Amino acid sequence: MEKHLSPEATQTMMQVTQSSIYLMGASFVLGSLFTLFLLLVLDFVRQTREEKK
Repeated sequence: MEKHLSPEATQTMMQVTQSSIYLMGASFVLGSLFTLFLLLVLDFVRQTREEKK
């Protein structure tokens, strides 16, 4: 049994797929930037503690 989707449903599924791929890419970039920022802050805090000793 083959099920055929209407062109509108196919177009909607393609848009959802494309949006989810963009969302995954954006969350990866934002997560990477946040991690880099956090590592820089921790390194700065460690460096200032060592200078006080």
